[in-house]
Amino acid sequence: MGARVSIGDFAVMTSLSRKALRHYHDLGILEPAHVDSHTGYRFYDTSQVDHAHIIRRFRSLGMSIPDIKALLSTEDAAARTEIITTHLEQMEEQLQRTRETVGALRELLSPVDVPAHVEVRHAPALAVWSVSAVIDVSEIDSWFAATMNTLCDAATAVTEAPPAFALGGLYDRSLFLESRGMATLFVPVPRSARPPEGVRADVLPQAEFAVLTHPGGHEGIDRSYAALGRYVNENLISHQGPIREHYQGSPTDPTTFTSTEICWPIFSTTAPPA
Repeated sequence: MGARVSIGDFAVMTSLSRKALRHYHDLGILEPAHVDSHTGYRFYDTSQVDHAHIIRRFRSLGMSIPDIKALLSTEDAAARTEIITTHLEQMEEQLQRTRETVGALRELLSPVDVPAHVEVRHAPALAVWSVSAVIDVSEIDSWFAATMNTLCDAATAVTEAPPAFALGGLYDRSLFLESRGMATLFVPVPRSARPPEGVRADVLPQAEFAVLTHPGGHEGIDRSYAALGRYVNENLISHQGPIREHYQGSPTDPTTFTSTEICWPIFSTTAPPA
């Protein structure tokens, strides 16, 4: 035991305010050594200073009260290490998210660049297997992953090779405008092939596109959409049909695509090739 001190002196010694000390008393993580039954004054012991410093330091690092309480209530060194390590990992994840947010905000401060290369492409009619659904934008990632697996399994059974180079998607304008609309994933297959249950045989009609290749998956793809849309509307004639995407790379994980072709439909002013 050390010396008994007033709450005022203890606040100076620990850099914890009267309000904070009362709050930690109510939570049961830093109780006074003595409370005068007549005046209600709180008194602390100098031996509690280190305890108070630990609480203040971990609170400044964002550790939750329950974790601090668990940390202070155990004598098990391994348990303490696990609590601190878990909090450190959470801080590192938050730091990474903050860095990504800062990077995205910095990008917004710079103007959208006109793409270095936009290809005008005539796409002939294409026989595909497809899966479609009306979805909310918030559901698109989980729907995308499940549907991609379904299509890849079905196409591999027919072609006996992973069809990563041929996977694509169609997205109605309502998905962008109303946050809900029709989404379709497709993979080209021979016209004679019969689709399995849950997969539809379809033919995509011929169309004209302005095509921009976005490196990687969907990270930062909004900037590429903006650049392509600006180019189309300033130099071509935009068509209000669905946006098409072609995925290069992994057939099952959109985060590992090497590139994504964005195909913006346009009105053609030239005859399609023979």
